[in-house]
This record gives sequence, structure tokens and C-alpha cells, in this order.
Amino acid sequence: MTPPKLLDETALKERELLIINSAVLLIQQNGIENLTMDKVVAQVPFSKGTVYKHFIGKEDLLLAIGNYSIEVLGDLFYRAYQFKGCARSRMLLLNFSYLIYAILYPALFQCVMCAKSPNVAGKSSEKHIHEGERLEVKLMTSIHGIVEDGLNDNSLALPMKMDIQQLCFSNWSMAYGAITLLSGEVEQCSGRTNLIVERELFNLSNMLFDGMGWKPLTKDSSHCAELQIALAELFPQELAQIKTKGRELNFGSFS
Repeated sequence: MTPPKLLDETALKERELLIINSAVLLIQQNGIENLTMDKVVAQVPFSKGTVYKHFIGKEDLLLAIGNYSIEVLGDLFYRAYQFKGCARSRMLLLNFSYLIYAILYPALFQCVMCAKSPNVAGKSSEKHIHEGERLEVKLMTSIHGIVEDGLNDNSLALPMKMDIQQLCFSNWSMAYGAITLLSGEVEQCSGRTNLIVERELFNLSNMLFDGMGWKPLTKDSSHCAELQIALAELFPQELAQIKTKGRELNFGSFS
């Protein structure tokens, strides 16, 4: 009798990612509420027992999808964080990397919030819970790092009675709201008539940053032109992928 083949860490990770991607495809087709482990098993070339070796149940799988989502987004954020530019321009760039993520990965964008529910965490494995905590720290390091750079170079001062976490949350909630309400790839909104997600994300970001007194202010800098150049430099593959979806970032209406 031939003994079972032992897989190394890389092969196990690849197998887990295949299961995750199969589940994401099912979510795109049928919605999160209709995802079941049996449907996932039917889509992959593995036995039910093998799938359950990776994920102890639907909730554990959803958390793993959320972790994968954060990992993908974290890579985009980290590129914005490392960009050679002023802190405010990098935060605007980070917000637009969030939009790129939502356009390219709408199911992942939606899964993150579901994966954060107490019901999911309560039925998930310690492995995926700890992995999620590690990835969130990495994600927040990029966001906090940009703010800290602004504080260190005196282009930004913390608003009264606000700390760095609150400032970062203000920026995230603004960007998340604009993308969720206005991005056709994510969800339709009846109040979006004549509103373009790129323009409104740009405007809302600059209103927030101007309100914080984050320099250079909108009136003192060509933020839109700088943003377009930075996006083309940092995310050429992602922008090309967006084009294949019949979509382009629309800056013509406000540049």
C-alpha cells in the first residue's frame, strides 16, 4: 500500500488558497448567505475530509477569506505607504488603492465585514483567528505610518481631542462609505445619480484632510495630477486588470 503523500507548507498553502478562491467564486455567483461547505467541496478536486482539514466549518472558511482579503489589501496599502511623496499625498493614494481593491475584488471587499462578526469568530479555528490579528496589525501599520510621518514632518497636527487611531478611523470610514455607496462594482445606491465614485472619493478625502489642516492644502497643490501619476507608477498591473473589466478610473471630470 502506497503511503499518503505528505505536502510541504507551500503545497498546503496553495491547496488552501484554491479552496478559498473556489468559495469566493461561489459568493460572487450566489451571495455569502448561500455559501455552504458542501457547495465548496463540490467545486474543488479534494475530498470533504481534506477540505475540513483546512477549515473546521463555514465560519472558519469565511474568516480565512477575510484574512485573504486583508492580505491582498495590505499589499496595496503597503505600496502606498512606501511611495516617495508627502504624507498627505500618500494617504490619498492609499484611499484610491482601496477603491482599486473594491473594483478588482468586490466579493473580497464585502466578505471582510462578514468575517468580522462575532458569530464567525466564535466558530473559527485559533489558527485563522491569530492569522487575522497578525494581518490586521500589518495593515494598520501602513495607515498609522503615513499619519505618523505627517506628524513628524509637521505637515499635520492631531485635531483637538483626537488620537492617531481616531484620525485613521475617520479616514477609513469616509473611504469605505464612499466606495460602498457609489461603486457600481460593490453595491447600487438610489442616491448616486450623477455621482462618480472617483470624484467623490477625491473630494471627500481632500475635504477631510483640509479640515485637519493637513498640508499641502487643496488650494496649494495639484493633488489630482500627482495622484494619477502615482497610481500609474505603483499599480500598473491593477489598472490594466481594471481595463479588462471594461472600466477605467475616471479623472476627466475633475482634473
